Amino acid sequence: MKTSTLYLCLIFLCVNFSMQAQKIDSKTIKKRQDSTAIKKEQEKKYLAERLRVITLEEKEALKYSVEEINEKFEKGEITLQEAEKQKKKAARLAAATIEYRMAKAKREMLTDYYVQEYGSFIRFGELFDTRIRKKRALRYDRRTYSDIIFAFGLNNAIQDGKSLQDSDYKVGGSRFFEFGILWSTRVAKNHNFVRFRYGLTLQYNNLKPTGNRVFVDNGDVTSLEQFPNDLRRSKIRMTNLTIPLYFEFGPSRKKQTDRYVRYYTNNKFKFGIGGYAGVNLAVKQKLRYKENGEGVDQETRRNFNTNNFVYGLGAYIGWDDMSLYCKYDLSPIFKSPNADQRNISLGVRLDVF
Repeated sequence: MKTSTLYLCLIFLCVNFSMQAQKIDSKTIKKRQDSTAIKKEQEKKYLAERLRVITLEEKEALKYSVEEINEKFEKGEITLQEAEKQKKKAARLAAATIEYRMAKAKREMLTDYYVQEYGSFIRFGELFDTRIRKKRALRYDRRTYSDIIFAFGLNNAIQDGKSLQDSDYKVGGSRFFEFGILWSTRVAKNHNFVRFRYGLTLQYNNLKPTGNRVFVDNGDVTSLEQFPNDLRRSKIRMTNLTIPLYFEFGPSRKKQTDRYVRYYTNNKFKFGIGGYAGVNLAVKQKLRYKENGEGVDQETRRNFNTNNFVYGLGAYIGWDDMSLYCKYDLSPIFKSPNADQRNISLGVRLDVF
């Protein structure tokens, strides 16, 4: 009898537990369904608001573009047909921009990660990249930008008592190269006419001696001496790591919306003046000649009594991303008691974004 009663109690408890579990599961499912519905409704409202804001911003930008086109037409710079063509192109661009920005907003909402418009970060999933990029507000005003700069051209040396025509170095054969990164910071608060530019660059200054001569250091003195073999190539290269400091002047185009203000210097005149200072990292002399009928390439890494610290002045003038560039070392190439020789370079400079 006791055994039968115990079995009945166990059966009752199991049935009751099962019924309670079913009730809890149905409540949990209903809560999840309600939460999903609320989340979908919130996402729908968010996307609708984003679409409204994006559309207003792009319409405002399109309005400015149309006004610029009308000003060009009124000034006689373009014909009526060209003006209509540019307006249609601007309208298509605005529509494509709205579509792109909406897709970007959906992607950010689904992943909860901020997507950089101008960066190199692309998220394929947490399996490939676990870096956290949280959403952040668009900065209203950016005062600092960065550029990759590259310069190249002719190189030579100003020597005491000699003109460039009588230089010991080939005018066309001696060249320079420079590349690095520069930051540009707006000086004034409400206009971009003056910018302060600074950064880090590598300079390669090459000098090719005239005649069949090479550099030879005899103690504290470095001189050019005749080489016994017929030289096919003779040059010395000085590699400098420098910190350039420039003030840049020039107009810019301002774009201002409710969300941001930006200044653009593309297709604008610019002029920069300043200087640089740094260290001499390495000096290398390269020779190429024939000996016993065989070609010989010889490289000599030596200081050649060059100065360890370099500093000088520089200036550039140009349009858009291209400039005519000149730099002049105030520091002599070789240490005393060598005669003063100062490096001078003239070439083209490119600001690559």
